[in-house]
Amino acid sequence: MNNKTIFYLARHGQTEWNVAKRIQGQLDSLLTAQGKQQARLLAEQCRTLNITQILTSPLGRAVQTADICGQILQLSPIQIKGFEERHFGDWQGKYTYQVNTLSDYNEITSQITDCKPQQGESSKQLLARFENTLRKELTSAAKDVSLIIIHGDILRCFMAQFVPSLTPNSQSQEIASTGYDYKNAELIALSYDPESGTFSSL
Repeated sequence: MNNKTIFYLARHGQTEWNVAKRIQGQLDSLLTAQGKQQARLLAEQCRTLNITQILTSPLGRAVQTADICGQILQLSPIQIKGFEERHFGDWQGKYTYQVNTLSDYNEITSQITDCKPQQGESSKQLLARFENTLRKELTSAAKDVSLIIIHGDILRCFMAQFVPSLTPNSQSQEIASTGYDYKNAELIALSYDPESGTFSSL
């Protein structure tokens, strides 16, 4: 018997800080006009997917995206603690050019390790937080089809498991580059098997 739960992940729409190339982390900025349009187009994509609930990060840019989708899909988004973007510590609010010459920049932004900005969260910590929350939500609403609005670094870390070249073997998980930039409002279809606790890309 197939008890897999179908769900969809999407990054929030474009923000003012995305355009300015500032690191948001758990700080925030408003959606641009383009970001709002991306959210509307995302909702239109979802019209035929039988979405029954919208779950969202509590951060403003994700809530703003989810609210636009909710208006179109006639659903009230639910904010989920644990779906927040990675906390980038001292880097938050800085422009990319201010930190991208640091020796640990590539490890922090393009790998999945314990390395983290000062006062921040590592990619491994982020991934554990997100996956634990996601499993809990999908298990408690197994019959729902969820649209989940989250963030770029969550997607980078979570989706690495579906890239063949990044499949863990020996120590490769520590050094593999996962620097794929998931586009604003890009829709990703996945499934979750509660019996095995595994995720699959559709």
